[in-house]
Amino acid sequence: MHSIQEDFLNWIFDEEKNTEYWALENGERIHPNYDANAIIDWLNNVRFKKGIAKAKLITSPQFIVKKKLYY
Repeated sequence: MHSIQEDFLNWIFDEEKNTEYWALENGERIHPNYDANAIIDWLNNVRFKKGIAKAKLITSPQFIVKKKLYY
């Protein structure tokens, strides 16, 4: 889990790899600005891009969550 978290944080703070999830001020990137969709985007398109399993956001879970992931 720590390795995955570190990989995500490296990606989210890399201005060259991650251009979508940054807050802008006067047209310049000032800091990452992301939500759960950024984590899902990273999982699907960076971390597990070659796999068939894909992450998705569940807004109203009908099932009991087995594990929680906090970033």
